[in-house]
Amino acid sequence: MIKIPNDFRDIPIPEPVTRSSAADYHQVEIDLDGLANRQPLIDVREYGIACKSVYSRPYAPYYRAFSSALEGVFVRDSVAQKLIQVNNVLLDYGAEVLALDGYRSVQLQTELWNHFMSRALEQLPEASRGDLEKFASLYCSNPSGYDPEDFRTWPVHLSGGAIDLTLRSLYDKQEAFMGSIFDDADDISFTTHFESTKLTSQSGIEARRNRRLLYHTMTGAGFQNYSFEWWHFDYGSQMWVKNGDLQCKALYGRTELGSDV
Repeated sequence: MIKIPNDFRDIPIPEPVTRSSAADYHQVEIDLDGLANRQPLIDVREYGIACKSVYSRPYAPYYRAFSSALEGVFVRDSVAQKLIQVNNVLLDYGAEVLALDGYRSVQLQTELWNHFMSRALEQLPEASRGDLEKFASLYCSNPSGYDPEDFRTWPVHLSGGAIDLTLRSLYDKQEAFMGSIFDDADDISFTTHFESTKLTSQSGIEARRNRRLLYHTMTGAGFQNYSFEWWHFDYGSQMWVKNGDLQCKALYGRTELGSDV
């Protein structure tokens, strides 16, 4: 086995800069008149990036397809370009990114929000409405107050700057073991879960190594991770600014397929 110098899989994932949830980014201002916000949405497959549109097929944990889900995974052009950079780094590891979800319509966001509110009620049957929403907001932006004229109501996946993804082998296309399934509403999905847990199994060690590889290659390209989901990264969105504690406006506001917003 060839030893990779400064192997990302050996470098711990740091504690997040902030512990902000999907309920905490909405006050971040957006450069709505900037050139970046005019970038179109791109299907990542056009750039040779592997894609598995998780909401268009009956994958776990939903086991059903969402009628409003898109077949491809769409992101802003600069986001797609950065994923190419990530793949170039991953070549040395015999891996590539596998895009799971990007741009979402408000309709799909609403379906997902309702799912996580149901999960919240299952886990916290005696909780108040506010506590249920707080739980659901760990895993989903609340679209219930959406107003196309008010940036403070826009779900982050509407920006085209949010991307959900994992890793897979370049050789047999097998997905890397990450220790939890996508969209698992549990603290095992927290990015540093295997950093803060004493590991006694090879499966835990493998999950930690793979999460480290995904984290370091993505952040090295300028993305910010959402600390409650190992699979969620942002570039240019309000959450990108919030989670990185950046001193700038967000680059991307809401967009739609086929539009230059």
